[in-house]
Amino acid sequence: MIPRRWLIGGGLLTLTSLCAAEYDLAQHAWRERLLILVAPDEDDPGIATQQQRIDGEREAVLDRDLVVLQLFSDHGRVGDQPLTAQSVDALRQQLALDARDRALILIGKDGGIKRRATPETPLSEILVQIDAMPIRRNEMEANTKAGPRTPEP
Repeated sequence: MIPRRWLIGGGLLTLTSLCAAEYDLAQHAWRERLLILVAPDEDDPGIATQQQRIDGEREAVLDRDLVVLQLFSDHGRVGDQPLTAQSVDALRQQLALDARDRALILIGKDGGIKRRATPETPLSEILVQIDAMPIRRNEMEANTKAGPRTPEP
């Protein structure tokens, strides 16, 4: 019997491999969570506010293996890296988003959509939701057993 997580990841991989030139969300499966911020343009106040929250909680975001994508009507980015218009279009299609949509989408490490909300959703709510996820609880338990990290020189 094939484990369910492989089916989910395989489904995501199939969806994203249809257009090989586009950005592949499946590359994050089982390694990172995704927080996708969507708005018609970069001037959207909800996106700006959310990005400030993310910047202010950088350690918490990194600790939860959270990668931030921003999708606008004609461009986007993953972190500081720009996405091609072709990639943005493909991601919008894959996520069933219209060019006028405003949204915050949380995708878990298993590739499943865990939350769709408005961009104004408090980041603290997202972090609490992540911390309640079984994979995250396992990560926190493993980190506790491993002890504190030694800073690199």
